[in-house]
Amino acid sequence: MPKKTSPTGNRSKDRKRLKKQSPSILTPVLLIIFFVVAAVGVALYLKLSSTEGVRNQTSSINNSSTIASVLSTNGWTKGNGAAKAVLVEFGDFQCGACAAARLRISKIIEQYGSQLKVVFKQYPMQRIHRNAMIAAQAAEAAGQQFKFWEMHDLLFERQNRWAQVPDAHTIFLKYASELGLDLARFKRDIWDSKTKEKIYRDVMEGQIAQVQSVPAFFLNGKPLRNARDDAEFENLILEGIQSIQ
Repeated sequence: MPKKTSPTGNRSKDRKRLKKQSPSILTPVLLIIFFVVAAVGVALYLKLSSTEGVRNQTSSINNSSTIASVLSTNGWTKGNGAAKAVLVEFGDFQCGACAAARLRISKIIEQYGSQLKVVFKQYPMQRIHRNAMIAAQAAEAAGQQFKFWEMHDLLFERQNRWAQVPDAHTIFLKYASELGLDLARFKRDIWDSKTKEKIYRDVMEGQIAQVQSVPAFFLNGKPLRNARDDAEFENLILEGIQSIQ
């Protein structure tokens, strides 16, 4: 005769069965929760680390000694090439403020040229100035024939004539002819990859130094604050010259 099992006995067996099964059910769930928490933790850590890294990098770039180390004094120069005091300008030939700054720099060179080395670096802002890049290329191409500063002055003096035209290249060919350049060589050099590479190196240097607008000046490796007028600009330059003597 089969042995009867009481309801209480069945419940007891069910509880024992659940106890045996629980670990196998809960273990995968716990593992999933663990990995989700770990993933979130890693993501947060990476985000914070990245933010801190950018903050530290920005801080180091803002440090004047760091800027001085990345700014080279190579480029198109005026004044005394052996002078200890060095003024570096990042400029854009289609920038109105840069055209105005040219006159300031000319006065400074007239007065302090024997004590100051002035370096011009290309920083064409192509997003807002449609002909800035080709103007920079024209100046560099003229420089290959030792007429960089002559082209530099023409481009700034006649900025309104070429800034918005659809084919500035044709105008620049006329300027090259006016300066007595070898036109065949000028046409070749203006589109040469080395010409563009030279400009891009200047731009990259400016970006590392955190140039935000032009003209941007660095005196003895340190950013020069904006001057309200010619007199203040001259005082800032004179202070820079005297501080390094």
